[in-house]
Amino acid sequence: MVTWMEQNQNRADGCDVVVVGAGLVGAAVAARLARAGFNTAVLDAQGVAGGATGRSAGMALTGLAGHYNWAVGAYGRQEARDVWALTIEGRERLIEAAGRLSVPIENTGSLALAIEDTEAHTLEESATLLQEDGFDVQFELGDPLGRGFRAALRHPADVTVDAGELTRSLLSSEDVSVHERAEVYDLEPERDSVRVWAQGRNVLCSAVVLAVNGYASLLDPYFTDKVAPTRSLIFATEPLDGILLEQPCCADYGYEYCRQLPDRRLLLGGWRRPQPSGQQQDQEPGLGDVMRDGLTRFASHYFPEVETRKADRWSGIMGFTPDGLPLVGRLPDLPQVYFAVGMGGRGLSWAFAIADRLMTLMLNDADPGILSAARLG
Repeated sequence: MVTWMEQNQNRADGCDVVVVGAGLVGAAVAARLARAGFNTAVLDAQGVAGGATGRSAGMALTGLAGHYNWAVGAYGRQEARDVWALTIEGRERLIEAAGRLSVPIENTGSLALAIEDTEAHTLEESATLLQEDGFDVQFELGDPLGRGFRAALRHPADVTVDAGELTRSLLSSEDVSVHERAEVYDLEPERDSVRVWAQGRNVLCSAVVLAVNGYASLLDPYFTDKVAPTRSLIFATEPLDGILLEQPCCADYGYEYCRQLPDRRLLLGGWRRPQPSGQQQDQEPGLGDVMRDGLTRFASHYFPEVETRKADRWSGIMGFTPDGLPLVGRLPDLPQVYFAVGMGGRGLSWAFAIADRLMTLMLNDADPGILSAARLG
């Protein structure tokens, strides 16, 4: 049972663990904590799935936005393989949770599409490496959609889901107290506990989990050079007459993406290439116009028959780390505060994997491995 509480007075409460952030990661962690017997409260500045989770395109995709050959060069062969395997683990855990909670999953597979010959070569090289490392992918030179793309890499096991519905179902499945419109603005040590100061209330607890992704640096300066907030933009058209896409697609090294919803609306999304960590690029002057114009050009080039001028539009904030991998750990100066943030543009694939590693850190003091925040110093 979930208790939904309005913030209409300055209340002082107590619990075992406060989870800050009611997106998919926060919901997964809170549900696990409640199942383990901890009195758990979730606080969110907006509402359940009101941030990047609810504003996402609902795609649980294999790997990172950058292609596999890039990851091999950046991390080394074994670590790249481990990263891709972790996103598959996260996707499979998402599918299991959705099945248990009766949340519909679409088993669509996905396509990574090249917009130029250089990227086509990158996809081909990535396909070879992925197949050598045991991953199920298929490369196709040319465009299976007939829209001018240069090549495609198919991931047949990827899925789509209503991430907001899954998040709400997770929280409803366990005895978690959820406080909406309760923006957290300070974490204060108090003996062996932490007092969480939020709009309308404060909560004394034994531990805190930060599941705020791109907003992490607003809560502690530790994240200033570790998590860069990055804005994404989505267009959603009116329902189309027919089916244009049978699976979600990413193009231009993952910076543009598209998906047709069950109601036949076409989602077209894009995000700005991250600036160096700590730069508040979501506040850059004119950024919204730049993103809108770029996404409009992408839509008119590859989907010229689709009207986007009257499309619904919304944006969300993602969090990117310097090396592209999520961060799981605890604050050095306040070790009762744990975190799982910085999931980039693949939050649905990472959510359950990083929630699992955070739980093993909290309960067993187990090293999060390649996701450990200690790697960034």
